[in-house]
Amino acid sequence: MPRLSHVRPLSLREQVVEQIRNAIIEGRLNLGDRITEIGLTEELGVSRTPVREALILLEREGLIVSAPNRSNMVRSFTERDVGDIFSMRTALENFAGELSIDRLEAADMQHLAAAIEAQKQAIHQRDLQAVRRVDMAFHRYLVERSEHPLLIRQWTEIVAQIASLLYLRAEAITDYDELQSINDHKAIVQAYQTHNLDALRILNTQINQRVAGECRIGVAHRLKRLAAEQAD
Repeated sequence: MPRLSHVRPLSLREQVVEQIRNAIIEGRLNLGDRITEIGLTEELGVSRTPVREALILLEREGLIVSAPNRSNMVRSFTERDVGDIFSMRTALENFAGELSIDRLEAADMQHLAAAIEAQKQAIHQRDLQAVRRVDMAFHRYLVERSEHPLLIRQWTEIVAQIASLLYLRAEAITDYDELQSINDHKAIVQAYQTHNLDALRILNTQINQRVAGECRIGVAHRLKRLAAEQAD
């Protein structure tokens, strides 16, 4: 894996999107929190136009719910939402596998192996942000190798929701074994190497069902905590 990534030129709107998205994912904006264009404009020190555009994009990502009175709320996930998100992820990643399982070459396998090693190092260093970043990059690479623009777009639009749910999982399950994902990724690579689409489908289903169960625990934990805070 390269030590550095290319610097991305970000528009003001993209910077606002990243700020708000990260605040939601990392729990600095809580589930159900009410946010307004005016409040965000003052806090971020920008005009209302990039804030308005950012909120539209974040609503499309499923992190924001808009209201008619120009206020918005951070989306509150339910157990049903968790099931919907991960069942959709399973379907999209299985479809990506169908399209790319006979297309991957030795260079692809080397890239995936390097990603697994980078994630293992991040786990040992207890750098959870890097763990999540490399984990998602592993799956993104496989999805993008499908070379199916609509599939890639649909998968990308649920990534922020998944990241938010994984943060809730980490908050609730403090002794979570991050090395499970290493074994998951090795098994996925093995399925691609052997062109075993049936095995890949089973893996994607089992992994996403397990993680969905863990994220349901995270959602319940956060909602219980917020209820206790409101009671106080």
